[in-house]
Amino acid sequence: MRVLALLALLVVPLSAARAQPAGGNALTARAQLRYEDVLTTRDGTRWRGRIVKRGEVFVIRLEGQSEVSVAQADVVSVTRELAPGYLHTGQWAVRGGLGGEFGYVFASSSGVGLHYGGLLETALTRNFGGSFEPELIVAISPLTNEDGVYTWQVGVGTRYYLTHTRRAKPFTDTQLVLYGARKDLGLRTGPGIILDLSQNIGIGVQQGVTLMTQRVGEGVSAAIGYHFVVNGQARF
Repeated sequence: MRVLALLALLVVPLSAARAQPAGGNALTARAQLRYEDVLTTRDGTRWRGRIVKRGEVFVIRLEGQSEVSVAQADVVSVTRELAPGYLHTGQWAVRGGLGGEFGYVFASSSGVGLHYGGLLETALTRNFGGSFEPELIVAISPLTNEDGVYTWQVGVGTRYYLTHTRRAKPFTDTQLVLYGARKDLGLRTGPGIILDLSQNIGIGVQQGVTLMTQRVGEGVSAAIGYHFVVNGQARF
């Protein structure tokens, strides 16, 4: 009886260990976002994107949201592969930028004319779907009706990446200034590009048009100008 009891103690843990599935190859949800579907056809064409339909006809959604339909008979394989670029999907990011801004200021009292200086930006962002990246922005701008006087500003913005699966990602940038030291309201918009050095680090530039209104006391000013910023971005 003692021998049988000893054998039972040995067999039960071994059976339980065999029943447990191996988890060594499981990918995290974050890692899964870095992969894409690759559909290969009989003529050697490889379509990269996301398979949205399977059956007699396969439909794959490409970058830019266009879709390609391929008959099942023409499909050689469907695989999951690491995207050739660094995808931002699902990542938070902290961005810091330094550049310049200048513009012509129209004021109701004094300070009419060309004003310019350095432009500082910081932003907290979250990427959705690869292409869409909203931002919460804090900036320090030289566009006031007083030479050498800066104004702090807060606002929201968004980047839209034209190609989000490559390391070099061109984008359009739109920022809405909602408040500031001079009750700032305005818009910054224009193109840019970011180069991803790794999955978590990128550098880039952006530039464009600035439209701004401000109020100081009883006075009102409005400005139209140009801005450019050199950015560094850390994503996590």
